[in-house]
Amino acid sequence: MLQRILNLIVVLLLTTTPLVAEADNKKTEEQRRRLEQYKKELDKAKREVDNLKREKSTASKQVAVLDRELRMRGDYIAEVENERDMVHADILRADSLIDSLNGVLAHNREIYAEAVRIAYRNYSQNSGTNYLLSSTNITEAARRMAQMQHIAESRRALADTIRLQTTLLDEQRMLLDARSHELDSISSVLEKEHRELSATRTEAQRTYNKLTKREKEAINEQRRQQKLHDEAVKELQRLLKGNTVGAGFSRNTKGLNLPVDGGTLSEEGFGATISGKKGDAVKTIHEGIVQEIQYKANTNRYTIFLGYNEYLVTYTNLGSVSVKKGDIVKKDQKIGTIGGGISANDAPYVRLAIYDCETKKPLIVSQFFRKM
Repeated sequence: MLQRILNLIVVLLLTTTPLVAEADNKKTEEQRRRLEQYKKELDKAKREVDNLKREKSTASKQVAVLDRELRMRGDYIAEVENERDMVHADILRADSLIDSLNGVLAHNREIYAEAVRIAYRNYSQNSGTNYLLSSTNITEAARRMAQMQHIAESRRALADTIRLQTTLLDEQRMLLDARSHELDSISSVLEKEHRELSATRTEAQRTYNKLTKREKEAINEQRRQQKLHDEAVKELQRLLKGNTVGAGFSRNTKGLNLPVDGGTLSEEGFGATISGKKGDAVKTIHEGIVQEIQYKANTNRYTIFLGYNEYLVTYTNLGSVSVKKGDIVKKDQKIGTIGGGISANDAPYVRLAIYDCETKKPLIVSQFFRKM
């Protein structure tokens, strides 16, 4: 009988391994923080649209802001879909762990039940006492006593392991239930955002149809620039790989000077428009390195791509440039001049957009010029 218990203990040691269910919450928490930030920016854009309607501003400005809202809502939907995929992965992991725990727990309970039955038979038949009394000497009796104590301690350890595994199984079931509810909630948010996206797109088209020919040209030019920038930013991580110039630039940077002295900033569509006079000097807003310079022959305009640490800042609609690729520029250094052209308010302008290398998403430009 004792030998059978010893065999069970060996099986126990081989099959009862520590099961640690440690969720990696870092990515999930970071994703939620990003979602909250996107939601704040989206709500701000929505309020801007509502304010423009109340103020009865020009249709062209409403279209530009609606375009920006469309872009931000699309980005927000993409982030929510990322969260949905992460939660779904959590559900699959929890489900797999529950299956594994169920199997291990059932096996351990069988071993424990058999060990208890054997212990009870030994107790009722005095097998333990007989096992000790049959010892040939004191040394053998001490060894057998230690062996019996080890069996009893292992049986208690198995009972503790079963209780721990039962608790872990309950926790995983609760996690699975919570994640399932969370997935339902996220799915509802996605449905709502898709409806809002469709409504905003319809409203933007309706407002666009009211524009004059000149206003439509201005809006179409901004949309064309946005498309060009989206294509260029696909190269963002390659451009900024290993760049440390402009290390002081971050999302928290505020109070910068406008790139055009005396210019006015308006956040419309993607990025921002800084109005000025044709030929006005355009200056860099921070120390950085010139990553690329693009020239568009059909418009006779330049775009400068400046790297500020892990951020890319683009200056579009320049009539001339005074730097070259690879140049390290100082803060407020002249990099070119404003080109001619039309904007939503029919004035010469330069377009400014700021991108985060990690997310490849545009940031709110005005926050970098807000005075502290």
